[in-house]
Amino acid sequence: MPGIGRKSRCRSLSSGESRGGCVRTANIKQNSWDLDAVLPIDYVLTPQQLALVPPAVYTNFCHLLDRDVYSEGDAQSLYDYMTLRAAEMSPEFLAMLDLWLADELKHYEALRRTYHCIAGVQFAEMNRQFARRVHEIEPIAMVLTDEFTFLVTLMFDEIGSVYSYRRDLWEYYRHFGTAIHKIGHHLVKDEGMHFSNAAELLLANHQPRLGEVPKLLEQIANLEQNLHKYHQTFFLDHAQERYRFPPHFNSAMIQLILERLGLSIPTTDRAQRRTQGLKLRELWQWAPTGYHLVPIFTAPA
Repeated sequence: MPGIGRKSRCRSLSSGESRGGCVRTANIKQNSWDLDAVLPIDYVLTPQQLALVPPAVYTNFCHLLDRDVYSEGDAQSLYDYMTLRAAEMSPEFLAMLDLWLADELKHYEALRRTYHCIAGVQFAEMNRQFARRVHEIEPIAMVLTDEFTFLVTLMFDEIGSVYSYRRDLWEYYRHFGTAIHKIGHHLVKDEGMHFSNAAELLLANHQPRLGEVPKLLEQIANLEQNLHKYHQTFFLDHAQERYRFPPHFNSAMIQLILERLGLSIPTTDRAQRRTQGLKLRELWQWAPTGYHLVPIFTAPA
């Protein structure tokens, strides 16, 4: 989206702090891909392509896009809030945040194009819908206390998005042709990179506070569980998707975060590793009893 966000020419960043002569360097990366090359703004799905899509898949995907389009755009409100407090943040964090926003706004535009060519919703109507959104920071203020809490929440949110979009790939994106399928793949890859970037900065710049992570993750999960709705501030948007995933979703996300930060020792037992793998697969293949396709519950935005 032209005219918003802070431009960044960075593609990789590094930071670190010295601890007893040893410097941990954060390896910050950005997945570089060209939206116009993957899904041009005038991309059209033919009637023949749409006719091959199962009706329930089409209907559910339209409902899902009507949420996902705008929640990706909500990244701007979160970015604006954090950069108003730039004096409290490290330069490495702010540079990473620029890369993150660029990706999320690309996702916003990619999903706008996807929604337009699948459901026929006009861009002007999407602009009107987005302009009416009210971004409420206060309900999630606890996770925005400082750079450290933001990064831990970013890990929680982005690894959840990895599995959420992976589920969407399996249920929806693959039915609408190569271009839209590629969009889904890029969403998964980008969110995974955001997860890793947040981990890198935590390990490089916040080592003394890593012991706080397990308790903070439980607090974040409880906060999301108790939110009555998504407050249109990007973080904890999975509050509007809680019925799409099995009950162990958040506990599995927490375990992945702890392992990435070296706060949990991965099992070497083959049977346990197989069980863990099956539980992770269930996150994106699970459906409620009696359903082949997870219904899209219409919860408050």
